[in-house]
Amino acid sequence: MRRRLASVFASVIASVLVSGPLTGMLARPLAAQEAVRDSSGVAVAAAPAPATRRAPASGFELWGGVATASPQWGLLGETPGMSLGLIALRWSRPFGDIASTATAGHWEWHADLVPVARMSAPLVSLRGTGFPCTTAALCVLAPDPAVRADWFPPGSPWGVGFAPLGITRRFASRGRVAPFLGVTGGALLFSERVPTTKAARFNFTASAEAGVRLGPPGEPGLTVAYRFHHLSNAGTAGENPGLASHLITVGVHRPRRSPERDTSPARPSR
Repeated sequence: MRRRLASVFASVIASVLVSGPLTGMLARPLAAQEAVRDSSGVAVAAAPAPATRRAPASGFELWGGVATASPQWGLLGETPGMSLGLIALRWSRPFGDIASTATAGHWEWHADLVPVARMSAPLVSLRGTGFPCTTAALCVLAPDPAVRADWFPPGSPWGVGFAPLGITRRFASRGRVAPFLGVTGGALLFSERVPTTKAARFNFTASAEAGVRLGPPGEPGLTVAYRFHHLSNAGTAGENPGLASHLITVGVHRPRRSPERDTSPARPSR
């Protein structure tokens, strides 16, 4: 009788331990893993699913804009009343990884290819002719107001360029609106000396921009921006009045996301 009671008691204790806390403690660490069987039929725990991350997304943007009536801002640009037009193709890529939702703020490196640049006809330089100069940097014949009324009269010089030094800060998007700030440096080569007849065909450029991207995050969208654009030959020619331009630009931005890549360590072969 005692043996039977002891056997029943032991069975009850065992069932409580197996179905109670002990089972829970054993089941929790195994619940996160999927049980599989190897070729011999023995149950083994599968390795956890590999962690993945999304590779940085690159993007392309076609943008263009026009600036008229350039101001006289000293070192930033001393040539007045000039017009400048640009059409550019931009390639951009974030620094490091960004959130897969494409809504997080991040930094980007960008480069602009400028296949089309147009400037007003250069002002006629009077430097060295004995005529009084307007300023130390500017010594030109006063332009005809009727000619300046046309942004790009016949004979206005054409140019091409490249701006590989660009950084953009894209802020977190709010719905379909994502603001951004950026700076860019590069160069333009024109068909003749600009912005005066004794300046240079090759000029360095620097710009600062502020704008917004309109459209769903991660999808093609529209960009609208203000760009302060500075052009200068850096003293490489007979004169260097420089040109300051207030560009208003519109563009089409198309992000391109690389496929997800696995960054987890490789599994050992069995």
